[in-house]
Amino acid sequence: MRLPTRGGFLALAGWGHLAALTVLELFLLVEPTAVALVTGELVGRLAQGVARKDAALGGIGTMLALLGGLLVTGNVLRSASRPLAERAGRRIDAAVREELTARVLALPTLDRVEDAALQTELTTLRSPLLTWTDEGVGAAAVGRFRARLTMAGLVTAMLVLSSVVWWWGPATAAVALLLSRYRVRMWRTFFHVVSGTMPAALRGRVWSEMQSDSRDAKEVRIFGLNGWLERHAEENIADAARRVVEARVALLRRELSVFLGWAATASVVYVAVAVSGEVSVGRVAATIGAVSAMFVISMSDRTEDLAEVAAPAVEAITRVRALAPGLRPPPRPDGGGGGEITLRDVHFGYGDVPVLNGVTLTLRPGEVIAVVGVNGAGKTTLAKLLTGQYAPRAGTVATEPTTYAVYQDFNRYELSACDNVRIAAPQATREQVEAAARAVDATGLIDRLPRGWETVLSPKYDGGGDLSGGQWQKIALARAALAAACGARLLVLDEPTANLDIEAELEAFDRIREVRGEAAVVLISHRFSTVRKADRIVVLSGGRITEEGTHGELLAAGGEYARMFDLQARQFKESA
Repeated sequence: MRLPTRGGFLALAGWGHLAALTVLELFLLVEPTAVALVTGELVGRLAQGVARKDAALGGIGTMLALLGGLLVTGNVLRSASRPLAERAGRRIDAAVREELTARVLALPTLDRVEDAALQTELTTLRSPLLTWTDEGVGAAAVGRFRARLTMAGLVTAMLVLSSVVWWWGPATAAVALLLSRYRVRMWRTFFHVVSGTMPAALRGRVWSEMQSDSRDAKEVRIFGLNGWLERHAEENIADAARRVVEARVALLRRELSVFLGWAATASVVYVAVAVSGEVSVGRVAATIGAVSAMFVISMSDRTEDLAEVAAPAVEAITRVRALAPGLRPPPRPDGGGGGEITLRDVHFGYGDVPVLNGVTLTLRPGEVIAVVGVNGAGKTTLAKLLTGQYAPRAGTVATEPTTYAVYQDFNRYELSACDNVRIAAPQATREQVEAAARAVDATGLIDRLPRGWETVLSPKYDGGGDLSGGQWQKIALARAALAAACGARLLVLDEPTANLDIEAELEAFDRIREVRGEAAVVLISHRFSTVRKADRIVVLSGGRITEEGTHGELLAAGGEYARMFDLQARQFKESA
């Protein structure tokens, strides 16, 4: 796998960081050889001084000071080098995440986001395989950059050996490189084994999380699933762990062979020095230091390990860039003349399954339109086309850029009550937020919370509070009211009151009508007691709008709407 060493990922770290890192790394790579040379000179002077019985031992103090300075400076810079490299790596990772988030958000429609190929690549980027070492693309890019500098350390050590016998340096460097490449292949094999265990590890994690996830807690407790889930989790995790441990043991055995290879190489050099009668004591010490430095430099390089871990992520990033080429969303088409929102002969489907087949619809400012139909008729799909989340396969959709939607599965944010409403219009003032809550009768439930508007809506937090399904829906409707107050021109309400009783739903709908202003409102609901109050009702059937009109007009027509209304009214009468 190739990672950029100039520009590309590396440029995201900042050239100032890289310049400082370069200076530190070059010193640290040359330091072992410099220490070896100074040590050799020191030993040589000591040997000469002892041989001549020179009490002054001239220059030894200077050598000791130089050696001490090198060691102290090396330790200080070494302690600064790693944090600097880690910071550079984190900056790269943060910049990559920011870029990919911008690319996904810039996709013009939700169906592009839901594309299977894109989701596969995003899942790869989130895989635990890429984070099990707590290092990713940033660490790999910085590691590859540092590897380019490693050659400086090897070259200086090689020159020291060559100063004794010219071919010792190249020969020892060649052995160092061969053993390093062999070590890389061993780690690559290990990472392939780890990659193969990911499906089992992921399954185990899912089983384990189901035991503690608040979403699943009710059924897990009711059905007594803890033991059953725990067994499945342990089986999958144990299988993954067993394979990783076996691969790790095999890796350690092979690493032993690398160390033995280095030991043999060092032994040959040391014996050659020992039998060479013309080499001074200082040269012997320098040679030993140079061999040790070369070993440390070549064996401490984890560049290929990091690159192997990051390889799937780098490839995924490349594919995401191709699937989401833009960094800014294209401008959305305005509605028709006079602020109208229109669909003309729209066709849409999921895969090979058609859902809408030639739908034409116009929404006028301030109008309330109800959409009815059986389950699977395409009501929610129509809503997503109106809000610009999906693009039609054929036909045209002129949407309104200032749109807000409330779906049945609306989000429940772990934020304060105030922010849970304000999220519909972040620029809104506190007064506007409270006014929106009053408009849908949500202030009472907020006032009863432990900390009022500042209560975090989650029981997981100290002083937090939770809401019932109906109360949460009032929060969601308050968001719609706030969006309308802050200029939204289209409100889409897709089963927003499913958890409210009939009276509360009617009241909520009346309040939304009151605060909608000039916004067009699209209401999707199965309760005809609410639907009947709409200015216009459209019936979806067979992928088309088959009926359109007011409640009275559709009842008089005696079509599908009248049949569904009579069926629901008869059920209520029988219940009464």
